[in-house]
Amino acid sequence: MMGETRRMPVTAMLGANMFFSGVTFASTAPYASIVGVETLGMSTGQFAALFSFGAVVGTFISLGLGYLSDKLPDRRILVLAAALAGMIGQGLIYLVPTQLSFMIAMGLIMPLGFSMFSQSFAYVRVYFIKHDPARADFMVSALRTVFTVAWTIVPPIAGYVAAEFSVFNVYLMSALSYAACGLIFITMMTDPGTRVANVPPAPKPAREAGAARAKLPMPIISGVVGLTIITVATRLVGMGVPLLIVTQLGGTLTDVGIYAGIAAGLELPFMLGWGYLLARLSKESILIFNGLLYAVYLYLVTQAQAVTDIFWLQGINGIATAALMSVNISYLQDAIKGRVGLSTSLMDVVAISATLLGSAAFGFLSAGADYRVVIAGAATIAAGGALVMLAGNVGQLRKARIA
Repeated sequence: MMGETRRMPVTAMLGANMFFSGVTFASTAPYASIVGVETLGMSTGQFAALFSFGAVVGTFISLGLGYLSDKLPDRRILVLAAALAGMIGQGLIYLVPTQLSFMIAMGLIMPLGFSMFSQSFAYVRVYFIKHDPARADFMVSALRTVFTVAWTIVPPIAGYVAAEFSVFNVYLMSALSYAACGLIFITMMTDPGTRVANVPPAPKPAREAGAARAKLPMPIISGVVGLTIITVATRLVGMGVPLLIVTQLGGTLTDVGIYAGIAAGLELPFMLGWGYLLARLSKESILIFNGLLYAVYLYLVTQAQAVTDIFWLQGINGIATAALMSVNISYLQDAIKGRVGLSTSLMDVVAISATLLGSAAFGFLSAGADYRVVIAGAATIAAGGALVMLAGNVGQLRKARIA
C-alpha cells in the first residue's frame, strides 16, 4: 500500500502506459528496414544514413531532455511531449507513405518520440522513490516486463495486418498507441498526487564529492562502453534478421511478426529468472555472460537454412535478450547515483550511440545484400562488447567470487 492516498489507480495506469509504449515499438520495429528498403525503395546505404542522422538528432534531444529533466518541476511534461512527437511521426508515415515522409519522420520527429521509453522509466523510478521507495526497483522491473508482454502479443498481429492489408498500417497502430500514452498522462495530470520532480542526491562531504568529480571508476566506464557495443549488435539484428527472413529464407511479413513474438514471449519467464538471480549474481556477470550467449545465438542464425530454424533458435535468444533488455536498465540507473535525469540521459546516449554505430555498420556490412554477413558482424560485435565489460570488471568479479 502506498504512503499516501490517491484519487486514481496510478500503478495500473503506468502499467497501461508501458504496455502501449511496447506496442509503439513492437508494431513497427520489426518492419522498419523492410519498409525503408523493400517497400519504399531506399538503398541500404540511404537507410543506414537516415538512421545515423536520426541518431545524431537524438543525441542532442537526449542531452537537452537530461538537462531539463533535473530542472522541470513536473516530469509528466516530458513523457507527454515525447508521446505527441511519436503520434505525429508515425502518423505521418501512415498518412503519407513516401520516402520523403519516412525520412522526415525517422530523422527529425521520432528521435523525440523514441525517448518516451526512457522518460517513462525515469518517471516511474522517481514516482515510486517518492511514494513507495522500498518497491522502486521492483516496479521498474515489473513494468519492463509489461513492456515485453506487448512485444509478445503485438508482432504476430502486426505481421498479419501487414501481410493482409498494408505494411503501413503498422504505423497507424503505433501512432494510436502513442496517442493512448499521451491520454494516460493527460489524465494523470488532473491528479496533483502524480506530479513529481527530480529527487536530488543526498549531500556528500566535500572531500568525497571532490573525489567523485575527479574520476569515474574504470569498471563503470568499461561497463557502459561494453553495454553500448552489445547494443550495437542488437540494432544490427533488428535491421538484418527481418531482411534475412524475407529476402534469403523465403519468409513473409507474417513470419517476421511470428519471429518477433516468439522471441518476446520467451523473454518473459527469463526476465523473471534473471531478476531472481540478481540477488545472487552481480549485474556485470549477468550482462557479460549473456553478451557472449547472444553472440553464440547470432552465429547459429547465420547457419539457418529456413525460417523455422530461426524460430527454434529463439530459445537461446530469449535467455540472452531477457537479461540484456532488463538488467541493463537497473545497471545504467545505478551508474550515476541519485541523478535520475543524468541516468535517463545515459540510457538514451547508449541507445542513440548504438543506433548510430549500428546504422553505419549495417550500411557497410549489407553492401553485398547478403544479410548473413550482417548477422555475423553482429555476433562479433556482441562478443567484443562482452569482453570489453569483462576486461574492466575482472577485479570486481574476482572479489565477488571470493566473498
